[in-house]
Amino acid sequence: MIRISFKYDSDGIPTGIWCLGHAGAGVYGKDIVCAAVSALIINTWNSVEAFTDDDFKGETNEEKGYFLFELAEPCSDDSKLLMRSLEMGLRDIQKDNRRYISFIDWEVKSC
Repeated sequence: MIRISFKYDSDGIPTGIWCLGHAGAGVYGKDIVCAAVSALIINTWNSVEAFTDDDFKGETNEEKGYFLFELAEPCSDDSKLLMRSLEMGLRDIQKDNRRYISFIDWEVKSC
């Protein structure tokens, strides 16, 4: 199962994502749920890097299905939009694949 957590700012905008695991919806290399999740996550990382000047930290481990991506503050409206789009896409994938994806969310409040 893929476990996903989003980090939110005080306005409820996702500013980070942590992901761990493999869906197990198919054999390795042909698992369309894993492929869909990976494509959205990698595209978001690449888009933030290519289309914004925002700093971020990120880590990956393909074998474990581990992914961490967190925007540095302050971040642009463009990066926030990309993160909102990522969240929407992942939640849409989960609607038809609840056996393979679970969400655990947390909110970070600013002082």
